[in-house]
Amino acid sequence: MSLNLSRKILKVIKFSDFYGNLIPLLKIRLECPKTGRDKLVLGLIDTGSRYTVVNKYTGKECFKDDELKTRYVDKVIINNREYYRYSFRFIFPQLDGISRDFNAAIIEYNPFPEEIVPAVILGREDFLRDIILCMYKSEWMTLYID
Repeated sequence: MSLNLSRKILKVIKFSDFYGNLIPLLKIRLECPKTGRDKLVLGLIDTGSRYTVVNKYTGKECFKDDELKTRYVDKVIINNREYYRYSFRFIFPQLDGISRDFNAAIIEYNPFPEEIVPAVILGREDFLRDIILCMYKSEWMTLYID
C-alpha cells in the first residue's frame, strides 16, 4: 500500500441506464493500432469473472493477427475452452484517465447491438486486483484505487 496520497483515486460513478436497466459500466479507451487511434468502448465490471475478456469483434476491429502475436501472454481456460490472453492498454476516462496494461482473452459474444453488449468484461484477476469496489442500491458504484 502506497502512502503517497496523490496516487490514490476515489470515484463515485452512476450506473449506466439501458432501456430502464441500470448496469455497472465504465468507459474505456482501448488502444486500436489498426485505426491509428483509441476506440471508446464500454466495460462491464463483473466480480464473477476471473479473467478480463475483450469481445472478438472489437479485437478484430482494432488489431491485426500479427499485432496480437506480439502481445501474447498465456493460455487460460474459460467455460471449459482454451483461450489465448494478450496484453492490452486500457485508459479509463472516468477514473482520472488512469492507464493500465491488462491481460485479456478475446472471446466471441452473441452479436447483439453494440450498445447492449459491452466490448470488455473487467474481471477480478486484472481489473479488480488493486481496486475496492462498492455498489450502492444498484445505482451507484464507488471505486477506490490504491
